[in-house]
Amino acid sequence: MLTSPYKKPRIVPLQEHPRLMLKKSDVERIKNNFTLKECEEAVALWHALCDMKIVCEGATPEFGTYDLSEYLSLEAKALRALLSEKREDAREAIECALLLLRNSSFDKGIMKARWSGHLIFVCSEVYDWCYSYLGEDEKSYIISECEGMAEKYFEMGYPPIKQAAISGHGSEAQLLRDLLSLGIAVYDERPDIYDFCAGRIFDEYVPSYDFMFAGGYHPQGPAYGAYRYTCLLWAELLLYSMSGERVFTHKLASLADSFIYMTRPDGEAVRIGDDFYEKKAAYTRGAPFAVPMFFAWSYTGKDRYREIFLRGLSKEYLLPSHRGIDYYVGGSYGEGLFSPAVQLIWSGLTERVEDTPLPCRKYFSSPVGMTVWKDSERLIIMKIGELWGSNHDHLDTGSFQIYSGGILASDSGMYDSYNTPHRKCYAIRTSAHNCITVSDPKKPLYGEWKEGAPYDGGTRNPCGGKEPKTLESWKEDYRMAKVLSHTESDTVCEIIGDMTEAYFRTCKSAVRRMTWEPEKGEYGTLTVSDSIDSLSDEYVKAFHIHCQHEPKVDGRVIVIDNGSCELHCRVLLPSEADISVIGGDGNRFITDGISYEAQGTEDTEAGWGQIIITHAKRSIHTDFKIEMEIKKKKA
Repeated sequence: MLTSPYKKPRIVPLQEHPRLMLKKSDVERIKNNFTLKECEEAVALWHALCDMKIVCEGATPEFGTYDLSEYLSLEAKALRALLSEKREDAREAIECALLLLRNSSFDKGIMKARWSGHLIFVCSEVYDWCYSYLGEDEKSYIISECEGMAEKYFEMGYPPIKQAAISGHGSEAQLLRDLLSLGIAVYDERPDIYDFCAGRIFDEYVPSYDFMFAGGYHPQGPAYGAYRYTCLLWAELLLYSMSGERVFTHKLASLADSFIYMTRPDGEAVRIGDDFYEKKAAYTRGAPFAVPMFFAWSYTGKDRYREIFLRGLSKEYLLPSHRGIDYYVGGSYGEGLFSPAVQLIWSGLTERVEDTPLPCRKYFSSPVGMTVWKDSERLIIMKIGELWGSNHDHLDTGSFQIYSGGILASDSGMYDSYNTPHRKCYAIRTSAHNCITVSDPKKPLYGEWKEGAPYDGGTRNPCGGKEPKTLESWKEDYRMAKVLSHTESDTVCEIIGDMTEAYFRTCKSAVRRMTWEPEKGEYGTLTVSDSIDSLSDEYVKAFHIHCQHEPKVDGRVIVIDNGSCELHCRVLLPSEADISVIGGDGNRFITDGISYEAQGTEDTEAGWGQIIITHAKRSIHTDFKIEMEIKKKKA
């Protein structure tokens, strides 16, 4: 029995079954979903999964016994038993669950917490949906085996006291879906499991997300932010489908809008932070937010989320043909977070809501502080970044990006894997973004950087890059900047941020102003102005612009060409400027003179290189003012 240090949750499971993902009153709606055209593929795959034989051999030997298709088959069989109310269907599901529990091993590979968590989840579905057909010994066995797997494999430990809500794997499915589902399913026999897991969610996760999502944006960016948003909505929908009550901040309902703003006109996600979309299969890269939008629609009933989901829905999201070893392979949505059964159960969960179109401009307030302009051809991002999110967030305080007919000014590098030299020494660093650097010629490595790390003059690295353990620590220790003002109108979007906290190692003051005027010039102009006071006149202040193709430099004008548009960058300040261009083979990913190459950069937006603008004269004070005008190329 678990002893919970948390308050008794204000929502407790119903005294009836089913109660996991659905109630008795939901059965007719679910049966009706089987008749809907938009569910046809899910129904066909569900039938195929119901007929599949589960043998627990695993998808490939090197990854142990995990095979996503078998786990989805168990889920499908359990749902069939619930809907048919036939003993033989229920017993088949129960026997398959017992087979998997007796024979599964997750000792190989790095995803053991996700794989074992998925098994805990589907066994919880069997437990709840086939409850009346389970023997007492079988109930005890399922509970014991699930607890044992969590204790052995979970990164959060068991009971789940490790990791945190802000970032990292603690904000994924281990607690928010898998153990919460177990607690709901077995509440009659073991209320302590639910009380502990839901208690932590109510006490720690709810207030953390109230603050974290106040600005309507996920600090882990479009890729990991969307993945973790899906996990969070799992917890919300599990509790809502059981009780009819909303638990988390009301901002959760509109957080999906940020992913719409993060979708470029070509349908791909803008690269902010670690991005896994660009190396995915075409169906994922071209519709990156389809699955999160399903959950947003289930939660809100809003038409726009449903339309994005249906437009991007692929058979591969429902049942991956590669058998789903891991989310990083092929592009499936990982460990059963989405499946035919999930679509059939949660489609139409919330009453339909007609909503108005989104405006072309949006300010995402603290803790991010970011202004976005998006229309059918252009996407402009101006990010101050008040609090750094660690984990998959990058050190990109004060960054900007410009897209029109393709990338013009972009982030650089790629997410090849979490602990590679390319990511740690280049891709996450400030100099790999459209930011400023202020470099001490002595190249000191401060306490937050490990010995041997390259020096780039970028922002500080709070707490050595470790994930914040508490909300209070995040608020206090990971502050990088403050938005001083922001303006959004049809003719101008502007954001001004004080970034001194991020650069306090080298600066007395660092302020950036970014002004987007969509009607200025030929096709819109972004003007970025910096006012920097360094601690020494020896420190080198540099303005970085990254691009996908080699630029042309003509005096104080730099032209970046993406094939359909050009970006004309005019250096207005400093009056005496040095302009250098670094890129091409062997020079694309340079930090402190060393190239940190990445594997598999083909067909990615890792970048060609960068333009570096510096003040030709050393001084305490430096002003940068770069005017970047978009021009369409003539046919």
